[in-house]
Amino acid sequence: MTLKADEIRSAFRQLDSTRLAALSNLTKDEIYDHGEMMAPGGLLLAQMMAEKLSLQPGQLVLDLGCGRGQTSAFLARNFGVRVVSVDLWISNKERLAKAEHFGVEDLITPLMGDVRKGLPAEFANFDAIFSMQAFHTFGTKSGILSYLGSLLKKGGKICLGQTCFDRETKELPEIFRQTNGWNTEYEKYHSPDWWQELFLAVGAFEIESCKEIAEGRVMWEDHVLYCGDRSNWSDAYLEENMWLIRQVLWGKENSPALTHFILSADKK
Repeated sequence: MTLKADEIRSAFRQLDSTRLAALSNLTKDEIYDHGEMMAPGGLLLAQMMAEKLSLQPGQLVLDLGCGRGQTSAFLARNFGVRVVSVDLWISNKERLAKAEHFGVEDLITPLMGDVRKGLPAEFANFDAIFSMQAFHTFGTKSGILSYLGSLLKKGGKICLGQTCFDRETKELPEIFRQTNGWNTEYEKYHSPDWWQELFLAVGAFEIESCKEIAEGRVMWEDHVLYCGDRSNWSDAYLEENMWLIRQVLWGKENSPALTHFILSADKK
């Protein structure tokens, strides 16, 4: 059964961006970069993560899995930090164009590649590592955590913020196996408790916080509403995204549910 636009609007909630002072004057288009952000949460999630890092002007930050570069530009523009942005799929040229759009190209160094293969030797001694909506794709093994710890200064911070399930599950419910061909990588999703145990097992970090965020589930709902509004709730949008809409709706009454977590930790 295909849900209608008014049914989705009545069932899903919007995010309240006024909760975060730094974003209270931004429109939804600015928060989601006019639909170019690659996952829910947008700059609201980026702001929540940045608050955990206590960034200071001039610090060096590694932005892992930075996508089109919005997070790198956000960190440079709002906190005056220098950013090394790393992504496996989005070109340096596209990310530099994004940095130029926000006037922070002098603060951003783009690298393209897989962090699991290591960064060039000259990139080290970071004050902070930031990874939004990407860490599950490369960070589920303890070896990468040990490597990332070696890139941080003593006392440096790492912060992950991303989609997850609210609890661990051995087998995905059938509804999460239904997509339109999009590689959801749900098999790499884990609960906040799972991520905390992984970090603790490495022994290189002291966990400051690791939990589902209050807005975590609403971020999925808000993202659906924003994209639906941008498309004027076209038949094409509903057809292409009904699988995700059903998954988010299912999670309002069932578990595991799609949500978000933030993990922050200090290097020992």
